[in-house]
Amino acid sequence: MLRSALLIAVAAVEAVPTAVQVQAGLKVRIDGSHAASAPAATPTLKLAPLAKGFHVSGGPGAIVFDPAHTVKGIYAVRATFTLMKPSAAITDYGLFFGARDVEGATPEYVYFTIAQDGAFQVRHRAGNDVHEIDRALHFAIRKPDASGKSVNTLEVQVAPTAVSYLINGAVVHATPTRPGTGSYTEGEKTNGIAGVRIDDHVDLQVDAFEVIQPFTPPVRGQ
Repeated sequence: MLRSALLIAVAAVEAVPTAVQVQAGLKVRIDGSHAASAPAATPTLKLAPLAKGFHVSGGPGAIVFDPAHTVKGIYAVRATFTLMKPSAAITDYGLFFGARDVEGATPEYVYFTIAQDGAFQVRHRAGNDVHEIDRALHFAIRKPDASGKSVNTLEVQVAPTAVSYLINGAVVHATPTRPGTGSYTEGEKTNGIAGVRIDDHVDLQVDAFEVIQPFTPPVRGQ
């Protein structure tokens, strides 16, 4: 079984352009960085290495990825996220997959994220256009405790007929992969790069990121 771990050594990132390499193989793309309407303020997104992953602080919204984590067919993506302290404004964070053109004019991908209020969301992004697939509160999400921290493991499982979205082992949503359904995850749309997504300023630890292939999906009618 191939398990591609996102174990990285990174430096602080400031004034990040469209897609800038911050460590051999690892890249960051700030939301809207290709557009003339991108915020004029200097981004304050910072990444620091940890034993099994990395710590991200600041913002704005961005994706963190290694082009080597390009995958197609049947696979799974998983990581554990520790929110170090609640954000001033509710911020979503989690996984993205099926990414294409991430260094071009119109990056496209589906992302699966959670927030400190106990909600998850699944969205599709194409350039600056964002399409809501689902957003709901769910009991499986661990909210910040008395110390302000929360730990949640997110997983995306791509199977022959559906993509399943899991939080701490519980399936919270699914989207079809059969061609002709009109889904953002149909057919070959799940093929592409997988990585980590943040929607805005956050203080977050990411551990044990892995792309799993070959992968045998659990039996749940898929």
